[in-house]
Amino acid sequence: MWAEPPSTSTCGQQSAQTSVIYQSTPPIMCAKIALALVLIGVATTAAATLPDKYYGTFDLDHSENFDEYLTAKGYGWFTRKLVTFATFKKVFTKNEIKNKFDYSNLTSKKDVHYKNIELGKPFEGEGLDSTKHEITFTLKDGHLFEHHKPLEKSGDAKEETYEYLFDGEFLLVRMSFNGVEGRRYYKRLP
Repeated sequence: MWAEPPSTSTCGQQSAQTSVIYQSTPPIMCAKIALALVLIGVATTAAATLPDKYYGTFDLDHSENFDEYLTAKGYGWFTRKLVTFATFKKVFTKNEIKNKFDYSNLTSKKDVHYKNIELGKPFEGEGLDSTKHEITFTLKDGHLFEHHKPLEKSGDAKEETYEYLFDGEFLLVRMSFNGVEGRRYYKRLP
């Protein structure tokens, strides 16, 4: 039933511009709802922060099954050799803006830098292939995911996701295509 909101003992509101089905809610229920929303907000904020263990500079130490992964993705011999022999460093730094971080992928061929990254929020950036990508970093179960979706349909650019996790002393980056998984192990620099 459409009704005007009562003046007391309610936590609902009705906008002058919209009609809303209005239900009277006891004050104790309002308090419980408010508390639940605050707790959900706190949990969401905590989940949106990159864990401290990811901050630092990591140098590529070794790879496993990486050439096979690149072959599965359809990269030619020359491109695979360029990528395989390049040096790689990953750098995660804290940003002055709360819940944001900066990331750099430094290689002997090309460097890319992404600033003001917010977990779960897509942004446009340049990939190592020099084309524009939609990039999203997310966090799930302590693992960091970096998803790239090429915005330009030229060259060898392919959609891919990198999974970052820790394996002993190494930052492990896993990537998979058609059931072929490549692994790259990065060692933290002092």
